[in-house]
Amino acid sequence: MMRLDYAGRRATTGSGRVWGSMMKLAGLILAGAVLLAVFLIGLFVVLPIMLVGGIALAFYLRRRLRQAQRRQPRNGVIDVEYTVIERR
Repeated sequence: MMRLDYAGRRATTGSGRVWGSMMKLAGLILAGAVLLAVFLIGLFVVLPIMLVGGIALAFYLRRRLRQAQRRQPRNGVIDVEYTVIERR
């Protein structure tokens, strides 16, 4: 004959069952609130900062590229300085 030991298990009847369900529900609600908070912070804080940063970077790179193109002569000749080193 097989014996079952229920001493290690929690009570599954009465108020223990209600409190267990309430704790699971509270955990589920808390997890949902945390997920919603992360989503909203990402949507309303991180995303606008990234968009503004990306637009600012595009304008900055465009300005630097225009400055670099203005410095080069239009006739294709590269203006450089040479240093002559004499060997004896």
